[in-house]
Amino acid sequence: MAKPKVKVVRISTTEFELSDGRVYQHPIPLERDEIPTVQEFQFYYEHWFTLLSRDDNDREVVNDC
Repeated sequence: MAKPKVKVVRISTTEFELSDGRVYQHPIPLERDEIPTVQEFQFYYEHWFTLLSRDDNDREVVNDC
C-alpha cells in the first residue's frame, strides 16, 4: 500500500491539518505535554492510513476480552 500523498502540516491539542487543507479533530483531545512533533504524527498518520485503506477481505477481527 502506498503512503498517503498528503503531509501533516500542523497539530494541536484538538486537531491536525494536512497539506491539502483538510482539518481533522482528534477523537480525544491531547494534553499539551503529549503533542507529538509533526514528523512523529506523520508516522502515525501513515500507519493508520495504511491499515484503514487496505482492501483486504481476509482480515480477521479478534476480540479476546
